[in-house]
Amino acid sequence: MTDFTPADGEPTSFAERTKDLYRKHRGKILVVGGAVGSVALTAIAVIARNAMAPSVPEGTEDQEQTSATETTGEPRQSPTPHLRKLAEGHSASEEKQAQYKAETGADLEPGTTWVHPPEDEDPGEAAA
Repeated sequence: MTDFTPADGEPTSFAERTKDLYRKHRGKILVVGGAVGSVALTAIAVIARNAMAPSVPEGTEDQEQTSATETTGEPRQSPTPHLRKLAEGHSASEEKQAQYKAETGADLEPGTTWVHPPEDEDPGEAAA
């Protein structure tokens, strides 16, 4: 045990004792501080990377997307016309192909369909 009372009998101040301990153990303190700092930086990097990555629960990478109809019982409404990719082996109806050709002047790509919100519905209502 270190004796904190010098030869003259006066007790040593806390600051003096701390400085003395630092001088004696400087190498160990620097090694431990470096290790703690490295662990902290690694933890910050991992947390930052995970915060920026999309959140996907484990085991769901290969699962098919569930449509809004399956989860809520109501069809999903989109505010603007757009193309939708169809499941393999499916094709757009002749009506959708004709509608797409009339609106864009181009033919639908195989495996896609033209999704158009209801004509009488306000786009703001479709998004809600």
